[in-house]
Amino acid sequence: MMSKEAEMATSTTTTHRDRLRKFTAFLSGLALYQLPHIAFSASRYTLVRFQVPSAYVGLFINRMIISSRIFSLITIGLATMCDQFGMPGIIQVGKASVIFLAASLSSILFVYCIGGEQGYLTLYYWTISISSMVLGASFVFVVKIVSSEIVYLMAALPITGIVVSSYHLAFLMITNYITVSDIPFWLVFWQIVIGITIVSLTVVMLYSVYDNDKPVEARVDTLEKLLKVGVAASGAVGGSLGKATETFMEAVGKAWSPILLITLGYGLQNAFYPGIAPYKLIGPNLGYWIDLTVLFTNAIPPLFILVLKEKEIAPNVSWKEYPGWHWSWLFFLCQMLCAVIFLWCLHFPGWSISKAVKGSTVLLGFLTVTYDFCAQSARNIGTSGASVQGCKENSRMDTLNSFSYSFSQVIFAFLGDGYLRVYSKYEKDRNNWPTKHYGNFRAFRYWIWTATKVSFKAIGGSFCLDVRGSIVEKREFLFIVYSDDTDNSSNPPKAKDPKVMKIVHGI
Repeated sequence: MMSKEAEMATSTTTTHRDRLRKFTAFLSGLALYQLPHIAFSASRYTLVRFQVPSAYVGLFINRMIISSRIFSLITIGLATMCDQFGMPGIIQVGKASVIFLAASLSSILFVYCIGGEQGYLTLYYWTISISSMVLGASFVFVVKIVSSEIVYLMAALPITGIVVSSYHLAFLMITNYITVSDIPFWLVFWQIVIGITIVSLTVVMLYSVYDNDKPVEARVDTLEKLLKVGVAASGAVGGSLGKATETFMEAVGKAWSPILLITLGYGLQNAFYPGIAPYKLIGPNLGYWIDLTVLFTNAIPPLFILVLKEKEIAPNVSWKEYPGWHWSWLFFLCQMLCAVIFLWCLHFPGWSISKAVKGSTVLLGFLTVTYDFCAQSARNIGTSGASVQGCKENSRMDTLNSFSYSFSQVIFAFLGDGYLRVYSKYEKDRNNWPTKHYGNFRAFRYWIWTATKVSFKAIGGSFCLDVRGSIVEKREFLFIVYSDDTDNSSNPPKAKDPKVMKIVHGI
């Protein structure tokens, strides 16, 4: 038997290790969202460095969103396959991918600084796009590594947006009192440097915490170690020691509810937000303040789940034993209700409910915040529960979950973009409304099919070798963030831009 002092020492060591794991998971979340915020949130300042008029910031972001999503989805899919087929040494590969992420940010910094006054905008664009491939793989692998502390990683993702926005505000305020030449250049420069620092610190923590993570018990055989990280040599999905392993399909059969919840709930988010609600329904000026509100409210669900985990009543339990968590689907139903209201406002503008929503910033703000809150709740509840259905630790379901919602998010975002572009084409000419004489099913099929065709055309246009020429000379909108009531096709809106803070949700 162990002495009382030895037990206390063991308990202290375990507690310290758990705290380090939680900190590492949270830091990993901050690290993974550095690249998206450098690419998107800082774009209005980046284009100043490349001497592109601010009126084109929306076009630049739109192109980058499409290419970044596609490149990241490719590696998310490949990394998920590696995990599902039990690739040996996947944890080591995952840690190495974060090193490559730090190297990618360093290359972005280098490209950002070179090229004289105008710089190399196309090279910068493609450096970020290619770096998104590294980010996609890193996201899947890091989720696998920190699977047991996934709620801390999820909590860090929305907080990253708040931190970045606060950094921008603080930097601009400080430069009011300190003379700094070329403020936009240095704002982005130091943001990239900070991002490299955070990612590098994450690398150190991942290697130190998880490499030196030795079990407290005297003996833990190799099979248990494999099971704990979800890699079983037989190709089955492992659980805790002493429990039978499960096949992949058995594991999916038990985890289908949380995985489907996040796939539909979080995947649907960008179909309506922020393009339709708030910007299409109320315009860029008032829409910006609604968007800013959402930036802070979307941090509530992950923090709430974090509190529940500390109280040991979080959704990271078997939903078969605690079926009450299946009621989380109410968030998705509420989200769908908000989506229907948004569509109703677009297609039936003369109805009283449409006039009420479009005429009230408070009401539209409430619906938009509710829509995003439900999407974030679905994301965090589903992610917390996906890996623990049937097995105590089942990181393969985490990687599958990451791929499923990333894939659905890309699909729904492109459909939403295509729909919004087609709608904008006809909204001023209701007499020639394309589905005027269609039945409900035929009209629905028309909008889906037309939106799909337009989306594919936009995807092809995002892969170009002259970014400056394509956005300044052609002036084509690829991804509508909002649309004013006036025709600005020949004079793109001078973005008081939504700062496009929130187009960056999922990777």
